[in-house]
Amino acid sequence: MKLKLTILILSLTAIVISCDKVKNPIENPTVGNSNSTVNPYTFYSKNNITKCNFKKVLLEDYTGQQCGNCPPAAVVAHNIGDQYKDTVIAIAVHAGFFSKTNSTFPTSYTTTVGNDWDASSGFGVSSAGNPNGMINRKDYGSGKIKPQGAWQGYVELAKKEIQKVKLELFLNYDGGTRQLSAMAKVKFKATHPNNTKINLVLMEDSIIGPQKDYLQLPDVVPNYVFMHMLRGSLNGSWGVTAKNTPIAVNDSMSVSYDNYAIPSNFKDKDMYLVAFVYDELDKTILQVEKLKIK
Repeated sequence: MKLKLTILILSLTAIVISCDKVKNPIENPTVGNSNSTVNPYTFYSKNNITKCNFKKVLLEDYTGQQCGNCPPAAVVAHNIGDQYKDTVIAIAVHAGFFSKTNSTFPTSYTTTVGNDWDASSGFGVSSAGNPNGMINRKDYGSGKIKPQGAWQGYVELAKKEIQKVKLELFLNYDGGTRQLSAMAKVKFKATHPNNTKINLVLMEDSIIGPQKDYLQLPDVVPNYVFMHMLRGSLNGSWGVTAKNTPIAVNDSMSVSYDNYAIPSNFKDKDMYLVAFVYDELDKTILQVEKLKIK
């Protein structure tokens, strides 16, 4: 069975703002945290880049294949992503008790990065019970962790916040060697009081496997379709430094990672690179962007 969209389409109509597609950029940034020896914009110029001048939102859905209440939350995340198109980016993080494997659920979808985010030293989302999630990792009151029924409202709040960071994402992918090279360019549109970091992660759509779903009978769906699943990180669980204080208007930097090997069991045609800049002190996401790798 394919993922069933059993929840009614959300009633609020989104105002969709499109992004400019830019080819052959001619700027020459200062590149940090890279082993690249080529001019970065020459290297990436054959790919389109997404260049957006509005605030985007990261929605993290913490889940697991043994969580029978999680499929409806996946539908909520999917519908919000569809509603807001380019402006809301959803990631499904498999972590915690319900992501364990057994004879019925033999495949693990956990990742080092997802486990680190979910740990008690991270956000501890699964400890609060799945399904739960976060919107831009921000505490809007009563903590960062929010149930699926609250995601829509907090997405609306997040979209109204001032965009403090402009984020451009570039990539170059060789389908033959399955080598991915990526670069993110950051420019601050406002001052910021704390140090900032940037994380580059991968997610994949349309992964087929068994999932417990209490809305179905029997309650194990053998061919469930997992969407926007976190698959790994290019630069560690918590990324690298973007810019330390003092941070002034128009401060900029770039970070890159060369020759990341996409595992052979991942479907590269269904994969995305996701980059986000966040406040190192409170972990709040300042901007997020994604780009299909193939």
